[in-house]
Amino acid sequence: MLLYLSIFTILISFVLLYHNWGLNKNAIYLTFVFILTSIFGIAHYLITSGGSRFWLAIFYNNFAALMFLIGPFLYFYIRNTLTDRYSLSKKDWLHFIPTLIAFIGSVPYIFQSFDKKLEIADKIIQNPDIIEEIDVNIFYTMGQSFVFRCSIAFLYLIGCIYLLWKLYPSETKEKQIPKNQLIITYRWLIILITNLSFIFVSFILLAISSEHSVPSKTINDGQVLYIIAGLAYSIMSFSLILFPEILYGIPRRNEAVTPKKKKVKNKIAPEEDPFFDMYKAILKYLEEEKPFLNPDFSVSDIALYLKAPQNHVSYCITYLMETKFSKLKSALRIKHALELLKKGSNSLLTIEAIGKQSGFKTRSNFYAAFKEETGFTPTEYINNEISETIR
Repeated sequence: MLLYLSIFTILISFVLLYHNWGLNKNAIYLTFVFILTSIFGIAHYLITSGGSRFWLAIFYNNFAALMFLIGPFLYFYIRNTLTDRYSLSKKDWLHFIPTLIAFIGSVPYIFQSFDKKLEIADKIIQNPDIIEEIDVNIFYTMGQSFVFRCSIAFLYLIGCIYLLWKLYPSETKEKQIPKNQLIITYRWLIILITNLSFIFVSFILLAISSEHSVPSKTINDGQVLYIIAGLAYSIMSFSLILFPEILYGIPRRNEAVTPKKKKVKNKIAPEEDPFFDMYKAILKYLEEEKPFLNPDFSVSDIALYLKAPQNHVSYCITYLMETKFSKLKSALRIKHALELLKKGSNSLLTIEAIGKQSGFKTRSNFYAAFKEETGFTPTEYINNEISETIR
């Protein structure tokens, strides 16, 4: 399970990176957090129950130095997301020092022959307790490395929680930020940090246990902690699917700010939103192409025409047009039907035919939508128009 989950997370990380590259490069940091935690999960699986000497030789300790980057990358992602930037300052490079030290210490192990690594893998498979005797780093043992990595990651997590609290926009600043985007971002960050908290705390406890017992006993005694960490890791990975705005890309907030701000009932005007240009493109497409006249018209038709992710189109309809797609589609069709009726098309076409020309598949659907939109049935509307004309 852990192996498949780790592979799935790596795949979804590349989806995240691909769709966010042009919109928000902070996704690079989040992608590395997911990939590195996945590599850690794969390595742990191979040690405890993998049984593959080849893959264990590849994953065991070769990527250990990179695990020190999980904390810094998480910190960069959350800080830059909350402050609307993606570049690193000169001071930020200090965060890479533990990784550099770990890499230098691992050089003798990393660059030894693969045959030697296969021998080490065989020994670990036969007896996991042999891990304590393997020289993986010239500065510290594998057990100490595990403690250092978990401790550093946990400290960064605490720093991220502090940032989330400290950088929450004040009432004044909140008015200058697209509200829906702010809500989506904070919900996602809270879920991300909550799940990482369970994972990091679980491994901190395992790291403490490893200092007082042999690896095999730590593995056996830590099954509950493994389950907790596994559940949290599962939720963290699959939560991206619940936040398509994050997975498929949402621009940085400052790219949406325009010189003139128009307040509408204490809400940020649509032109303040990162997707305002797409919102205008959708309106133009609906007005000029009238795709809603096709009975099978769907959100995917708009996405294909604009060559944009479907969730971006859904975002524009839900938050900028402030309606549901079904209601938008129905309203546009009824508007078209009213135009036909006003032109006198009912004298040439039956009401059912007007409904079909407006995109409705059945007469009953047309009548129901017409009644909901105008308060009249098509027949009542026509009779009312005739009465008004006679008067």
